[in-house]
Amino acid sequence: MNTSKMILFTGFLGSGKTSLLLKTARYLAGQEKQCAIIVNEVGEIGIDNLQMKKMGYDVWEIFGGCICCTLAVSLEETISNLTTNYKIEYILMEPSGAADPKALFGPLEHGGFKKDNLNNVFIMDPTRVEMFKAVLEPYLQSSIPLADLVVINKIDVASTAEIDASENVVQAYNPGAAIIRANLNELEDRQIELLIR
Repeated sequence: MNTSKMILFTGFLGSGKTSLLLKTARYLAGQEKQCAIIVNEVGEIGIDNLQMKKMGYDVWEIFGGCICCTLAVSLEETISNLTTNYKIEYILMEPSGAADPKALFGPLEHGGFKKDNLNNVFIMDPTRVEMFKAVLEPYLQSSIPLADLVVINKIDVASTAEIDASENVVQAYNPGAAIIRANLNELEDRQIELLIR
């Protein structure tokens, strides 16, 4: 039986997924928890991956496209490798900003992750909420209902109207989701603890 906790960091490109993942990894390391990071890059070179490796994190890279469709088998193999060969307490996973989180749940379920050990954190950039609603609404409709927690990031630069509009979008698609308003540069430990419970 898989006893690791999986935390998914989902959201659009530029929303702050990598920043939040790294802050969570640092917090877990400070708590002496064993964690691994899986990142998915669309393309051949993962700049974020190189940055994370320089900071001392073990990173399993999955290249060549979207985890959720073309590389589902590779994702399952990666998870199996982690949970079989390592004593991992947390797996932090950042899919590509182009990935549909709904399609990830099949491979994750085959890897032994059920609702009780999977936490899907959606990061929202309120400064672009109107553009998301106008151009990318199908992604919002498919992604936000799956979120256990939504982090509305960039509250230090977003207007009150943009932050409120972001909360309204979340409430429209997932009324039960917990919401954190945050500036990831000043994230508090108590906020990170909500991600990893």
